[in-house]
Amino acid sequence: MYLGLLMLFPVIVGVSGLLWSRGKISIKEFFVLEGSCLFVLTIGFFIARFSSTADVEIWSGRITAKERVRVSCEHSYSCNPHSCNCDSKGNCSTCYDTCYEHSNDWDWDIITSNSETITIDRIDSRGSYEPPRWTQVSIGEATAQAHYYENYIKAHPESILRTHGNRKAFENLIPEYPSIIYDYYHNNRFITVGIREPETKFFNRALQEINADLGAKKKVNIIVVAVNTADSAYEFALEEAWIGGKKNDLVVILGVHEYPNISWVRIMSWTLAEELKVELRDTLIDIGSMKKNDELLRAIRDHVDRQFVHRHMSDFKYLMAGAQPGITGTMILFIIGVSASSGLAYYFYRNDPFECRRYG
Repeated sequence: MYLGLLMLFPVIVGVSGLLWSRGKISIKEFFVLEGSCLFVLTIGFFIARFSSTADVEIWSGRITAKERVRVSCEHSYSCNPHSCNCDSKGNCSTCYDTCYEHSNDWDWDIITSNSETITIDRIDSRGSYEPPRWTQVSIGEATAQAHYYENYIKAHPESILRTHGNRKAFENLIPEYPSIIYDYYHNNRFITVGIREPETKFFNRALQEINADLGAKKKVNIIVVAVNTADSAYEFALEEAWIGGKKNDLVVILGVHEYPNISWVRIMSWTLAEELKVELRDTLIDIGSMKKNDELLRAIRDHVDRQFVHRHMSDFKYLMAGAQPGITGTMILFIIGVSASSGLAYYFYRNDPFECRRYG
């Protein structure tokens, strides 16, 4: 149905050309026009559909090694001019060889427990001198790296999220999802919205360490959001905005309306371990204060370590069956269909590429 609607304009153009071009567009050219448009739109449809499900999740680990790596030189220049492509009259072009400034360059890499390679920027073009940032790297440091995956939930979020329409009421309290990697391998896992938490750096460092320990073991990414609202319906607003989080996320939402008291707790995760969500919620409510940061973090670590079960994205693959490109993708495909059909119709009107010519 979707491709049929996209093909409507190319069909109209093709039929119009066939009927009113006075024979300048033939039946064969008509079918070539329609077949070409259908092929291009079909390819574009699947590219747009799958690109709409592209997503990133954060993997946590630790630095296991740091290496100075010899690589090919990246700094080339043209050299050794010489004559080439000479014709019968002796007219020649000038050609050049490719030369390199160095025999090799150097990369300064760090390796993580997830077999990720992170390259520290050079401080000179060749990489001969050790970058101070590479010197600062310590074996065992916690790391975070973004990894791409196909998120089937993005194909049909309205069919799987519990509620809709809550986001507008909390628009000023919805943070961006923390997917940004900074300083090569760091990521914020503790987010405050509308409150001033003096221990923000402590919470972030502690969550980095917890994720480093449990990330690969449990396939989990733990995020804590502390928000200034007494309304626990905020959970549904954040769920809608973040499309439920990534498949490896466990998001702890703390309602901190009167700092430092925690008035409500919700757990957002695709895990099927419902007892984890209930028990962790109750434990954090009992702790009840942001000032008891060690207790909060220890409870999160212990419950996740004991109870979290990673859910595979294959559980949601059925959502792809009815997936369609979004509004932007549809507009792009429509423009492609209009351009391709109009261009081919004009070309066939002015030319006869399939005409057989005989020469005596």
